[in-house]
Amino acid sequence: MSHEKRAVVDPPDSRGLRQVRVDGVTVGRAWSLRELHRLLIRSGFPKKTEPAVNPAVFWYGGGPDIWPDRPLRRRATLVLLVVGLLGSAALLVDIGLPDLFDALTFAGRVMGCMFIVGGLLQAVAAAAAFDHWSKRVFKYSGAVALAGVIIALVVCSLLLALWLQEKEFFPHCLSYISLWVWSLWATWRVCQEKPWQGIPYPRSLALGVIVSGLVAATNLAYSGLYQPTTALATTRYQVAFGTPYASPEADKPIMYVPMTVTLENTGTVPFWMLASAVTVYGKSSKFRPKQELIQDWHEGLGESQLYAAPPTSHLVYWGPLPAPGGWLNPGERVVQQRVIQLPRNAAFDYLEASGHMIAMRKDRGTVDSEFITSHWSWKPDQVTKRVDCPKCGDIGINLGRLRYNNNLLNVTRKPRYVLSILYMSDVVQDFTVLASPLDKAGKFSWHDEPESRLDIVETGTNLATVSFAQLLKQLR
Repeated sequence: MSHEKRAVVDPPDSRGLRQVRVDGVTVGRAWSLRELHRLLIRSGFPKKTEPAVNPAVFWYGGGPDIWPDRPLRRRATLVLLVVGLLGSAALLVDIGLPDLFDALTFAGRVMGCMFIVGGLLQAVAAAAAFDHWSKRVFKYSGAVALAGVIIALVVCSLLLALWLQEKEFFPHCLSYISLWVWSLWATWRVCQEKPWQGIPYPRSLALGVIVSGLVAATNLAYSGLYQPTTALATTRYQVAFGTPYASPEADKPIMYVPMTVTLENTGTVPFWMLASAVTVYGKSSKFRPKQELIQDWHEGLGESQLYAAPPTSHLVYWGPLPAPGGWLNPGERVVQQRVIQLPRNAAFDYLEASGHMIAMRKDRGTVDSEFITSHWSWKPDQVTKRVDCPKCGDIGINLGRLRYNNNLLNVTRKPRYVLSILYMSDVVQDFTVLASPLDKAGKFSWHDEPESRLDIVETGTNLATVSFAQLLKQLR
């Protein structure tokens, strides 16, 4: 029967909790007289029981007025720790998910997996912190909470160090800057509880965790940084003239000159093709039969001839190979045939063909599909929205969002965009490729990203030449 039950309330512990036993069996712990009342009712005491005056309740180490708990401070600490750990978990998962599914290297996917596992551990640490600052049902909940806040401190310190390299303010950086400040306080607050006490061999455990972390970090640094840097990205880019042929129509004095353009990835890593061009110039020189000395060397032309004046150039062909925004895997080759139409009486001494291309290693980052679409300056609604270049003349642009293969860079820098500009004129076609964030007006800011960070390189073909007289002789 309930009136025969006897309850014993033990002295408060270091946190103000008082253990409650009913008939020698521990039924729980209480922070206050109200919690004690609920425990007694669940243990069979009448609902109208008043523990403070009930003779069946025995008090040790202080009477019913001794409750040293500070509920407001304790609950505020609990809420701050749980919210911070859950925020850290969300941040880690947000960083890891893109790399887990979209990273182009195995090391990148492993790093993404590690961040997601770290986020799950943060969620477990949040539950442990809730338990540790409440009834402490689990013995090692404090140690798990300490591990969680240390992970948050390390990750947020890394993110802050990467952010300080550029110091670019954008909304995302507020999350890990505020979490870094929180993690400093959380580490200090959890360490005050000395949660490592009671763990067998705490020093050996801590040393094992540190060594394992260093080994994992070294492996990731080797596979994620050293290997991509040392892996070669090489190409074979060539142009060659073929055998010309005449128009089948007799009244058309036209000569067709075939040209073969070959691009092959001979390296070990894929690369993005950001811009490319193949140009053919018709060149002619004035003959000087009475010349006695070479006089043109001082003009810096690279070569001079005794009986021929410096050549004049006329652009007769221009075309990209391939279109911007594509990529080439190791061992993959692109071969395209082009045909140049020329009058058989063209005033050229010879033709000169060459090509050049700007590429970016694919294991450094990804360019969005919007980069494929070209926009032209004679359609200003498409160009002036993004590029402010009033003195560029006629240009064509390709612009797309750049996402680094390591998502740590994406969350510590403003969004980057890759811009390819093709400069158009009657004399020459040239291009340049830049990577930069957008300014406040939403236009390309021209704050060029270091080429070494993205491995943006320019490569050229051989210089193919053929005399016009030889073409006429080979004409079929």
